[in-house]
Amino acid sequence: MRSSIQLATLNYAIVIAEEGSFLRAARRAGIDHTALSRRIRDLEYAMGTRIFHRHARGVEPTPAGERFLDRLRSVLLELDNTLTLARTGIKDELQRLSIGSNGLILAGRALDAIIEFGKCHPNVTVSLMEGSHPEPRAALGGTEVDVTVTPSSRSSGGQFELMLWKDTLAVVVASNHSLASRPVIDWLELGQETLLVRRGEAFLLADAVGNGVQLPAVVEHHVSAGILLRLVGNGLGVALIHHGDANSVPEGAVCRKLRIGGKPIQICNFARWRPDNANPALPVFIAFLRDRYSS
Repeated sequence: MRSSIQLATLNYAIVIAEEGSFLRAARRAGIDHTALSRRIRDLEYAMGTRIFHRHARGVEPTPAGERFLDRLRSVLLELDNTLTLARTGIKDELQRLSIGSNGLILAGRALDAIIEFGKCHPNVTVSLMEGSHPEPRAALGGTEVDVTVTPSSRSSGGQFELMLWKDTLAVVVASNHSLASRPVIDWLELGQETLLVRRGEAFLLADAVGNGVQLPAVVEHHVSAGILLRLVGNGLGVALIHHGDANSVPEGAVCRKLRIGGKPIQICNFARWRPDNANPALPVFIAFLRDRYSS
């Protein structure tokens, strides 16, 4: 699934944080106060988490909002730099690269790598797409992407993939859940829980935990990862996440270590691309990933 978030809305979120008030931000941006509030409400819904606390004195970012705004400022700064280079006549030909993911691409290691790539290669404009299909064909929102960065329990053995990093699975539960006070949760303790997954991820989970291991009740949702975690925060089930992305968990939920037989459940992250892709920006990105994760 793709969600279309306008660049203006992201800029408005920065202005609101600086002004501490929707009304003052609306005046500064020259937009109707009601329209501004509606834009931010739609943005929060698309992300699946609250960005601002509303109170009588104005607004202030939530902890999740602070993390989002910090990353957003970096991304917008890079965008401004890229536009400046374009306006002043960049010597290198501008190129485009589309990156898809079926995980939390707007958080954690994947986003960090993409931001660094943008800094190293300002002549490449990167667009991000999130979906539930693991292949880099026309399956993410009906649009072909150049490369996917996705989790998998094993390699496909093909030459058109690159193993990036390994991570372990963690479990996300509501803050008031009976298991929330436990630093480590055993897989068997999830037997009576409802496990929320995004469409297409159940097979990955079954492969990761191994044959013969019973899964809890699984409910698939065709939504963004952010919305899925918001459902968890509202007590509608539990979900799994890469432990390295624990900082992406929204308000109302907590991330806990997950073990099976006393051992962590390991997941690898791969970049995969089509062999017939002639986009000149693709080999540049793959070379960047090889250099970054060669160790």
